Amino acid sequence: MKRVFTTIMTACLAACTVMMASCGGSGNNNGTQNNSNESEIEYSGTGEPKQVDLAAYGLDADFLDHYRNQDIADFGDLIQSFPSPVEVSAIIQDMKVPYNESLLLDAGKASDFETSFKKSLGLGLFCADLGYLNVYDKTTDVLSYLVSIRTLTDALKLAQFFDFQSLKRIATNNNNLDSLLILSTMSYYNMDNYLRENNRADVSAMMVTGVWTESLYLASQVYKKKENKRMRDHIASQKLILDKLMAVLVHYMGDKIDYVKLVSAFKELSKAYEPVVIENMDGEDKVEVVNGQTVTTQGSYTVITVSDEQMTQICKAVETLRKKITEAL
Repeated sequence: MKRVFTTIMTACLAACTVMMASCGGSGNNNGTQNNSNESEIEYSGTGEPKQVDLAAYGLDADFLDHYRNQDIADFGDLIQSFPSPVEVSAIIQDMKVPYNESLLLDAGKASDFETSFKKSLGLGLFCADLGYLNVYDKTTDVLSYLVSIRTLTDALKLAQFFDFQSLKRIATNNNNLDSLLILSTMSYYNMDNYLRENNRADVSAMMVTGVWTESLYLASQVYKKKENKRMRDHIASQKLILDKLMAVLVHYMGDKIDYVKLVSAFKELSKAYEPVVIENMDGEDKVEVVNGQTVTTQGSYTVITVSDEQMTQICKAVETLRKKITEAL
């Protein structure tokens, strides 16, 4: 079980590193992004880019300024905020919720994604789905998702960082899934360097968005089937990551209509998270002797306050967001 979200979050953290390195240099990446994003911009009858009416999508100036004023160069906070992969996979293992194939994005859709925006977002979704399959040891289905990931990495010119023959061989052998994690880790860090050097941090932004959204969707669906306090706290704690992630999405948005729609959809999720209260509390440090050495454990801890009704609303909002994203793909 532990390999599941470890693999997912490895992808996430590596992609976040790309953004952390690339976002701080400028507030605008126009002219440096991959040309495959051009189809995301609406054009007027004169051939000039058409200015999008942001207010029509519920994106008022105050809302956007809140995120535009955040320093996304300090993206290390987001990386540190990601939940422990071991912890999350352990929660799912303990909950013993039956496998549900219908929750996953259809692996056959990969070839339908048209733009770099959609390919990158879809790649993130498939990575999260691959993790879910591994939780339930669905090694046969893993192959179809590896094919989808290969299709998208080929289109994004990232396939050179994946040894798919080795991945395929390891993925179908339950005894070698730790090796799959190691190989995936190497692939993502190599890809990280490439994207950073080629000013393609927008690809990473969409990958992270896809992984985070699909992972949260799967977690919320599992929680709906069987309520669990640890999973409840995990889902509620994502409020902290959501705020940072939205700052990145607003940074790349501009007048690109796909990004505008995505930010608008994420705004609805942020509304559901508003009532959640996350407090860091101070407590007494614990001092104990372990193997002859004195170890001090800090007494600080986090208290998350979220009602049953608020959890219901969050799960509904996550489901709506994920539906909008997958329908757009």
